[in-house]
Amino acid sequence: MEMGDAAGWVGGAAGIAALVYAQLAHRQASRANELAQAANVQSSASTRLAEQANQLAEEANVYARRGEARDVERDDVRWEGDWVEPGRYGLVQQGEATAHDVVAIVSVDGSEVSVRSPRVARGETLIFEFPAAAAAYSAERASWDEAVAEAARPRGASWPPLPAFVAQPDPLRMGFYDHSISERVDWATAQGAHKVHESEQKFASLGPH
Repeated sequence: MEMGDAAGWVGGAAGIAALVYAQLAHRQASRANELAQAANVQSSASTRLAEQANQLAEEANVYARRGEARDVERDDVRWEGDWVEPGRYGLVQQGEATAHDVVAIVSVDGSEVSVRSPRVARGETLIFEFPAAAAAYSAERASWDEAVAEAARPRGASWPPLPAFVAQPDPLRMGFYDHSISERVDWATAQGAHKVHESEQKFASLGPH
């Protein structure tokens, strides 16, 4: 082999080797870039997960604080019910606090009426209308007045007439207290705690006698 040919062959081999190394270097650089990008993506994902975890932890703390506040909250809400007038039943809020999201139900002899109110403060009254109870009370009053008049009617032939012994009318015997009234009130406190009031009268009247 002549010296020129040998030099050419060596130079060509060196060029090929340089090209191979260059390709390998490019391939390694590309792989390094891919790994770097993947690491960045994972880092971003880890950061987002950390942020979400922190947010969830903060929300959990908020809920915990609200729960603790509800546990120690003083809720002075008291309900007292009675007839305002024949056929109109009233529930009065007698407590110092304010009831929120109120849903009240009153039942008289199986007839049910519900009232809703966003808030009921101290001294405010919820009114329930019972037309059938008003009619029944009117009939009871008429029979009561008749019984009282009959008891007061003079008997005997003497003058002035002397009333004979007659038992006085008894509202219990006349069935004026054979009615049932039930109350249920659901409401929320200022902190959102759910409260319930329930009451039932099995020997109730429809008004004064």
